[in-house]
Amino acid sequence: MTGPADDSGRLHTAVHTDGDRTTITLTGELDLFSGRPLTRLLDTAMDGSVKYLDVRMAQVGFVDVDGVRVLVRAYHLGAGRGVKLTLHDPQPDIVWLLHTTGAALLLGDSTASADAVMPCPGGPPPPVRAAGEPVNKVPSLPPAGTTSRRDRRADERDRAADEREEHADDRDRLAQERDRLVDERQRRVSEHQRWEDIREDVADARERDLERRESER
Repeated sequence: MTGPADDSGRLHTAVHTDGDRTTITLTGELDLFSGRPLTRLLDTAMDGSVKYLDVRMAQVGFVDVDGVRVLVRAYHLGAGRGVKLTLHDPQPDIVWLLHTTGAALLLGDSTASADAVMPCPGGPPPPVRAAGEPVNKVPSLPPAGTTSRRDRRADERDRAADEREEHADDRDRLAQERDRLVDERQRRVSEHQRWEDIREDVADARERDLERRESER
């Protein structure tokens, strides 16, 4: 069974069940909005008819903190229903995000090799669960929607900057048009003055010619 997990098409799913194991293959991006229908799908998949729920993420190109929250919620819901949820083949940056948010438990037995795949850039290494620490410890994640609100504010700032640039361009075009009109008026005044000088010269020449003729008579 294959279908989009949200109306915008950012996330698609394929579901396959074999015995006591269900595999959900994700393709696209997982965030606050695409995570809502995925939450419903995961809830349905963990109806108690299977023991293992594998979520394959090799084709997922982006996950934000809200997407991690969806997966963590499903993990704990499955644990309460006797279903083990495990993520498979996430991209290196997603592995790093899981470690950074304390959600590496979603990777199951792959957490050890994940450390070598994606070390934490420019900071301390990702947190590793200490021996004897409960595997179902709830990760500390930012409030739901924080990333999306931050992205929206960034988009608004970008739009405001673009509008300021457009207004500046409009002002420059208006200034150039004013300069052009001023130059055009000056050119017309100069042209008019030149013709006035020519008419005066012609009139003076005619007057001198008439005076010369009168003197010759």
